[in-house]
Amino acid sequence: MSDATTAPFPAPAPWPKRSYASYVLSLLTLAYALAILDRVSIALLIEPLKAALAINDTQFGLLQGMAFSVVYSVLGLPLGMLSDRRRRVTLLFGGLMLWSAATIGCSLASNFHELFIARMLVGVGEAALVPVATSLIADYFEPDIRPKAYGVFVTGSSLGTAAAMALGGLFLDWADGLIGGFPGLFGAMQPWQVVFVLCGAPGLLLALVLLLTAREPARQGGTTAIPSLSLKPLFRLFIDRPGAFGLFMLGSVLNLVCVYAIVGWFPALFIRAHGWTAAETGKILGAVGLPLSIFAAVNSGWVIAWLKARGHADAPILCAMGCSASLVVFGTLACVAPTGNLALLGYGLNALFLNWNTSAVYSGFAQITPNALRAQMMALQTIASGLVALTAGNFIVGFLSDTVFTSPAGISWSLGSVFFGCGLAAFLILLASRRSFRAAAAAHEAG
Repeated sequence: MSDATTAPFPAPAPWPKRSYASYVLSLLTLAYALAILDRVSIALLIEPLKAALAINDTQFGLLQGMAFSVVYSVLGLPLGMLSDRRRRVTLLFGGLMLWSAATIGCSLASNFHELFIARMLVGVGEAALVPVATSLIADYFEPDIRPKAYGVFVTGSSLGTAAAMALGGLFLDWADGLIGGFPGLFGAMQPWQVVFVLCGAPGLLLALVLLLTAREPARQGGTTAIPSLSLKPLFRLFIDRPGAFGLFMLGSVLNLVCVYAIVGWFPALFIRAHGWTAAETGKILGAVGLPLSIFAAVNSGWVIAWLKARGHADAPILCAMGCSASLVVFGTLACVAPTGNLALLGYGLNALFLNWNTSAVYSGFAQITPNALRAQMMALQTIASGLVALTAGNFIVGFLSDTVFTSPAGISWSLGSVFFGCGLAAFLILLASRRSFRAAAAAHEAG
């Protein structure tokens, strides 16, 4: 092969013992939860950060989006290439240590630029997570149960998001007590700084557990050669089957624009439009979102497996379309609801389907991508998610809030515009990708 070296992978090995694979999956899921916690906990700190660092909504949108997403996206592909060639557990250990330390480092920022740099370092560390974890899961679990494993992994996103809200509010409540009770550690800090420290610390411990107890699995899937340092095989997939790969990726990324808008701006919606306090908002959104999002994440893997067992080779596409429809209907209604309770109802209904998109992406690309390119494919998805979804989902809402819908309650219409427009576009694009995806799935299974 012109795009591969002749160095063979180890001979095909038995699948890892299910109980041990489940243990490693629990570590990966917890790592995902901590990544989301460290990434989005800043959302609940919007008002104290604006006051302490003199920043506006547009700058806050950049802190949530661009500061994190640029390096997160740019480093995703080289880390994906390394994941397809080197020990993935070691890569994940390094990334987890870095993003956890960088989250703690956010507490040291004294202005917008310093916090921007700290957020960039969080992105550097987290860039390793998805390519490494999705590749590991593909080699720990057989294809027939792999969607369920991905569904469990996606619960980490739900746990992290809910924890960012619930623990962020709880940490804000604790902060004054910690500052007064432990002056040697926290006496010189403001409450928002304490929150960053408490969010980042658990990741350092998990990194050590992962390094000491997680084994590198044999690479499965019939791979016969280690790919060279060339992107031609990866991009060839998009050239040969643009619908299966290109449209699927584009539709899922548009869904993620709305997902990141929820994470970044829904606390501000309840604080500004409905008069809730930051601590109250975090606790309520966490209490409502956690069980529903976990149910949706686990359920999504079972739904994909159920649909595939009944002959729907494009089951991941159908799941992603379900997420799009929910964003258009429940997500938009939550944004423009006249009362906080109605907005919370829309938020909860939307949470029932929100994680279907992520499970669809992980299962779908594993279904149609060769083993030797899986981490790179997920890295490319990460690039698109970061540069488009994470940046746009946060920046557009902040920009509309500053320039178009400028009243405190204008955040409702800024969010609603993003939800309706991006959700509808995602649904139509995913619909157009179904035939090509089915053909790609059949070809991969046959080959």
